[in-house]
Amino acid sequence: MLAIYTKYYNLDDHTKELLAHLGTPREYKPGEFIYHQDEPASGLVYLEEGRIKNLALYPDGTEKALCILEAPSITGETAVIDGGTSICSAMAVTRVRIVFIPREKAQELLYSNPNLMMLILNYMALKMRSMQMQAQEIVSNTPQRLAYLLLNYKKYGIFVHNEHDPRLYIKHDELASFIGTTRPKITEHLNVFMAKGLIEKGRGYIVIKDTEGLKKISKL
Repeated sequence: MLAIYTKYYNLDDHTKELLAHLGTPREYKPGEFIYHQDEPASGLVYLEEGRIKNLALYPDGTEKALCILEAPSITGETAVIDGGTSICSAMAVTRVRIVFIPREKAQELLYSNPNLMMLILNYMALKMRSMQMQAQEIVSNTPQRLAYLLLNYKKYGIFVHNEHDPRLYIKHDELASFIGTTRPKITEHLNVFMAKGLIEKGRGYIVIKDTEGLKKISKL
């Protein structure tokens, strides 16, 4: 695992406590938006509990998942730093608890705390690399993209804390949103993968059983 991914997950207790006491706690139900793309950004979001996803929304109503974040995590950092509008939307995937930190207070904190600023920059770099990887996979067919995502999901933008759990908890519609296809297509290809012994599926999770087999599909 690259060092940048290790740093992403090491949000230490001191930093978590600092962020938790800087702002206002809020709770959201699954499907509720925390902030919207292209709207003026008003602050930094510290994800204390649950899962959210960052997504791009298009005029025709379609959406593209950019990343999934699992607590503890941070989002909304780009607009806090450059003072612009939000570059994407953030939606609750599960019931979540966040701490909203007003932009001015967040900026003061970052400018006075170089270590936290470096942590935020690492978050931004990690997300940018995941979007670059997603863009590179556009030319592949759906089974290739799906196999590649399953093999590289942390680099692909699914930032979860499961170092000691082989299960990837993700919904079929979320996978579809990542690779630009439909939920039925994802289900169809996952069933093929399972029939070939490449994966195991359970209620809401996937386990890779044959890494080499998935690698062959991803490189077809």
